[in-house]
Amino acid sequence: MVSLRRLAWMCRDLAKHHVDDPDVPAAPDGADGYAEWVQIALILYRVELEKSLRETEDYLNEMPGVLAVFGLDEAPHYS
Repeated sequence: MVSLRRLAWMCRDLAKHHVDDPDVPAAPDGADGYAEWVQIALILYRVELEKSLRETEDYLNEMPGVLAVFGLDEAPHYS
């Protein structure tokens, strides 16, 4: 298996290739939620890790280097 940070980069790049506007910031100011590419990338990452939503949130909050790949300061709430 690839490293966790490398996996994050792969998920991020794949997600950015499949959205209309890949240059949108991860959490745009004034927007409700996160950019589409971030949502897709985090779903891909969670599936590859085989973690639940709650486990993924906890997991990501312990890995600031991986969060930085996604342009986030903290993991989105699992709900």
